[in-house]
Amino acid sequence: MSSDTNNFHKSKKSAAFLKHAILDSYVTPFASKTGSTSRGSRVAFIDGYAGPGRYDDGSEGSGAMLLRKAKELAAMRSPRRVELHFVDDEEETVARLARVASDEGEGVSYTITDGDIATQLPTLLDAVKDIPLFVYLDPCGLPIPLDEVAGIFDRPAGPGTPATEVLINLTAGLRRFAGMLYSEKVVENSLKALDAACGGDWWRAVWLEKCPTKSASEEQKMAAELAVVEGYAERLSKRAGGAGTRIIEVKPRAHLKPVYYLVFATRSTHGLVTFGDSASKGLEKWRRHNAEMDAEDTLFGEAAEWEAGWNAEEARLKAQWVDTLTQRLITELAKGQPFRIIDKVEEILGDGLVGVVRTMHLRAAINKARAAGKTTTETKNVDDLYDLWITPA
Repeated sequence: MSSDTNNFHKSKKSAAFLKHAILDSYVTPFASKTGSTSRGSRVAFIDGYAGPGRYDDGSEGSGAMLLRKAKELAAMRSPRRVELHFVDDEEETVARLARVASDEGEGVSYTITDGDIATQLPTLLDAVKDIPLFVYLDPCGLPIPLDEVAGIFDRPAGPGTPATEVLINLTAGLRRFAGMLYSEKVVENSLKALDAACGGDWWRAVWLEKCPTKSASEEQKMAAELAVVEGYAERLSKRAGGAGTRIIEVKPRAHLKPVYYLVFATRSTHGLVTFGDSASKGLEKWRRHNAEMDAEDTLFGEAAEWEAGWNAEEARLKAQWVDTLTQRLITELAKGQPFRIIDKVEEILGDGLVGVVRTMHLRAAINKARAAGKTTTETKNVDDLYDLWITPA
């Protein structure tokens, strides 16, 4: 195991907390919804860069989390049969994961493979070809080629066919590779590795458009990173037959730059909406985690003090988001036609609110628009607000 990988698994950092909080929030709704029409209520998860299951400090990695979620789903009133497939190419890491699975995976159907996910993926996809599938790709370095990620969606599509979704971590090492573009002695083989990951060399021109010189500012580099990630998501969508995508910035703290980006892809509009709700819940857990960690680093770390401050900030954020949503709803209502939020995602949730707000914020916004006399729509006893017809007053 490399020293970088070894250090990576020592403790869960704030950014790792966020991606796991999002995954933790999404596993249950994904399995519950897609498993309701699956034969035998079967649902599969592939963790392509699984890691050791738990960090050295005992906190959950994706392996321990998925084992826990599988047990929880099996114990539901309408149980789901979750099948887990873990892959990692580090022998020591696989051994640690096997111990975690042995200790915590009783009653769970799982496999653990010591190997490269790109090599193992075809066999795994064949094993789960008839059931809903979620693939989690969280590499420490470059991910598998975009064409291979898109190939995950070469499963049947359309009504009545099993769902297919992917969550992938991008941008590890992007700046290091991009730095080679300014060198007189370009290491072409290294650049070709990123070409493969991105599905072509298009990213080079995109990067240089935002960062034309080696002395580009931090702001320019951040813009270049995001442009490459957005280009990746667009190409993945196209090559996956029009899959919808969402991009989540993963930061160590709210005021800091992203460490990497998560790209989510699905062919289901409801999958996009549900993932957005889960991302919102994950972000809330992450903000709370950061507030607690910040308090521990000061002399004022008593729970009552930091929790009061955190609650006040959450209330401020909620009010801000609800006000923005309300105004966007009112703008759409002014057109004089009933609409569903599921059909107006960009208009209502776009520009900064996708993955940030969720159903509770939408309910408050619709109620606020109703109180202002702009709609007659009632949200009481309505669970799925995205499918609710919102009618002008």
